[in-house]
Amino acid sequence: MNTNATASIHIKPCNIAQSEEHNRRDEQYLKALNPANIYIRKDLTCQNSTYVPSDMKGTSLQEYYDSLKAMVKAKTGRAMQEKDVKYTDKNGRTRVRKGSSPLREGVAIIMENTTMGDLKRFTNAVEKRWGIRAVQIHIHRDEGHYEESEKKKTWKPNYHAHIVWDWMDHDTGKSHKLGEADMSEMQDMLAEMLKMQRGQKKSETGLDHLERNDFILQKQEKEKKRLEEEKRKAQSEKAKAENKAKKAKEEAKKAVEEKDEAEKKAQAAKTELSSAESKVTEKQSEIDKLDQRITAKEAMLDGLVTETAALRKEKYSDRSDGCDGWKDSLLASFSANLMRADKRIGYCINAIKDYACSGTGCRGGHHSAGFWDEEAYTIKNVMISFAASLQATLKEIGSWLVWLANILHKFNDRELYRADKEVSDVADGEYDWRIDRIDRGRSGGITR
Repeated sequence: MNTNATASIHIKPCNIAQSEEHNRRDEQYLKALNPANIYIRKDLTCQNSTYVPSDMKGTSLQEYYDSLKAMVKAKTGRAMQEKDVKYTDKNGRTRVRKGSSPLREGVAIIMENTTMGDLKRFTNAVEKRWGIRAVQIHIHRDEGHYEESEKKKTWKPNYHAHIVWDWMDHDTGKSHKLGEADMSEMQDMLAEMLKMQRGQKKSETGLDHLERNDFILQKQEKEKKRLEEEKRKAQSEKAKAENKAKKAKEEAKKAVEEKDEAEKKAQAAKTELSSAESKVTEKQSEIDKLDQRITAKEAMLDGLVTETAALRKEKYSDRSDGCDGWKDSLLASFSANLMRADKRIGYCINAIKDYACSGTGCRGGHHSAGFWDEEAYTIKNVMISFAASLQATLKEIGSWLVWLANILHKFNDRELYRADKEVSDVADGEYDWRIDRIDRGRSGGITR
C-alpha cells in the first residue's frame, strides 16, 4: 500500500447539464473556464481516459436519464418524482417528500499510476455489493495548480476520476438507499482496490474538504514555515562556519609553523560560510515572495473592510443607549421569540456565523467558498416567507438576519463584512442556481 497517497470518494447528484462537457473536455467548456478558479493544462489532456459500457456507447446522460424515468413508470406505475414535494399530513403539519436522484456522480482521489482497470475492479465490487452500476468512468490527469504562476516546474497535479452511477434498482423501480456505514465501507473498498491509504474518516476529524483557493493558501503558509525552518538551519550553519573561521585564525596566530595549514582551514571555513550565506539569501528570497503574495491578498480584503466599516457598524450596531435604545432591545426580544417559534431562523443564524468566522480555509466543499447549498436554500426561503408576511424586501430580511447574528456572536469588522456581502448575494439571486438544483433533485433545507 502506498502510504503517501490517501484515497477518498465524494458522491452527489449528477449535474447532467455539465457532467459530460466537463468530463470529456468539450471545446466550448474549456473556452469558458476561468483560470482563477481551476487550472486545466490542455497539453496534459491527452493523458485522460474514459470508459463507457458497451450498452451505453452513443447514449448521452440525458438520454439514459430519460430511459430511467420510463423504467420507473413501468415498474411502479407512477412518474418518477424529480423534485421535492411539500404536502400536509393528517395532523396538519407540512412535510417534504424528497425527489429522486437516479444518476449520481462520485469524484475519487487516485494516484498517478492508477489504471482504468483498477477503477473497473472497484466499480464491479460496488455493483456486486449494492447493485449500483457505473455507466461512465473518466480519469483526469490534466487538472491541478501552480505553486508559482505559470511555472511548469511548480505544477501540482490533482489526479482524480469521475464515476457516474446508475443509483436505481431496476427490479423495483426505486433508488438504492445507502447509509453512513455503507458509504464508509465504499471508502474502504476504494482504498483497498487502488492500494492506497484510507483517508481519515470525517466522523473522526469533523473537517470538510477545503476549497481550491483556500487549499493553495494553506499550502503556501506551510511552505513558508518550512522555508523559515530551513532558514534557521542555514543561519545555524552560518554561525558554526563563523566559529570555525575564528578558530582557524586564532590557530594561525599561535603557531607560525602551522601557518600554511591554518590558512587552508580558514579558506575552507570561508567557503563554508559563503555557502551558508547563499542558502540564507535564497530561502529569504522565497519567503519574501510568499509574504508579498499573501500580503497582497490580505490588503485587498482589508481595503474592502475599511471602505465599508462605518456603514456596516451603523447598520448592525447593537447600541442601546440614547432615546432609541428601547428599539434594539424590543427587536432583539421579538427576534428571540421568532427563533423559538421557527427553528429555521436559528439554523440561518448559525450558518451566517460559521461562514463569517471561517476566514480562509475552514469551510468545506470543493469548488467555491460560500454558503452550502442547504444553507442558501434555507436562508432564501426564510427571506421569501418573512418578506411576504412583513411586506419587506429580501435584502431587508437578510439585513435583519445578519443584525441578529451580530448581536449574538459579536462579529469584528471583517466578519461582519463577509456576512453582509454573502447574505446580500443570496438576496440578489447569486445562489439561485444552487437553490434550483436542490428543487430539481437534491435534498434541501435544515440538516444540522
